[in-house]
Amino acid sequence: MRQPFLGSALFVLLLAACGGSVDTPPGSGGAGGAGGATSSTSDGAGGATSSTSGGGGEAPVACGARSGGTCGAEEFCDFPDDSCGTFDTVGECSARPEVCPADCPGVCGCDGQPYCNACAAQGAGVDVSKDTSCMKPVAADYAASYWPGGLDHIIVYKADPEANRCVMLFADSPVEEAREGFDVTLPTPWVVSRVERTDRAADCTPGTISPTGKAVNATGAAGELTWDITTGTALPCSLGLNVTVTFPDEPATVVLRATDVEVEGGCR
Repeated sequence: MRQPFLGSALFVLLLAACGGSVDTPPGSGGAGGAGGATSSTSDGAGGATSSTSGGGGEAPVACGARSGGTCGAEEFCDFPDDSCGTFDTVGECSARPEVCPADCPGVCGCDGQPYCNACAAQGAGVDVSKDTSCMKPVAADYAASYWPGGLDHIIVYKADPEANRCVMLFADSPVEEAREGFDVTLPTPWVVSRVERTDRAADCTPGTISPTGKAVNATGAAGELTWDITTGTALPCSLGLNVTVTFPDEPATVVLRATDVEVEGGCR
């Protein structure tokens, strides 16, 4: 009586059990065939086996309080839900953006400092915070004045008596082009020409154009300065502003935000 023929699958199993090796043709779906993500090698004598998996990239670097990890000079720690690492939340190192939009709605960074937008904060190396307390107006006195001349000036003052600081924003007219790095929207032909901060709150007395305190010039500013012109006049009676100013030292940024600031000498 003829014995049944053993199928090829059973033959492969028996051969493998006896320590043999099997060559599987490409595309057959066996080990090392098409779509196989793992390949292995053995020394053939019961030694160690190494394996590699295809298709995987480097795992992101963890950062934050619990991980203890820090990011590189060109990265920032990106926390989930803008938590800034509270409750030991772990973040991931991400590349800092190189180009950011000019819009300036205002956000708080994880360093407690204000920034124009999330991109600007991340470009400075910090994530955005859910806490918006840094955007709330601090105890400060705002004023503004008009100063005529070859160029007309409208100067906005922000006095911070507690820190003994004064910030002065100069808008000039008529000017055709804005200074590089200063992206402040305001009525034509006015342009923000400079912003400076001094270490003397008394410099913010309306009408002051040459402060006596030690001055630091801003390197940039973004936001808007708004006012309405009353019929029959050429100058505003009052103005509003929402401008984030960047300085080369500490504090690195200052927010100027106020409404209905009376312009001394205006309204004419």
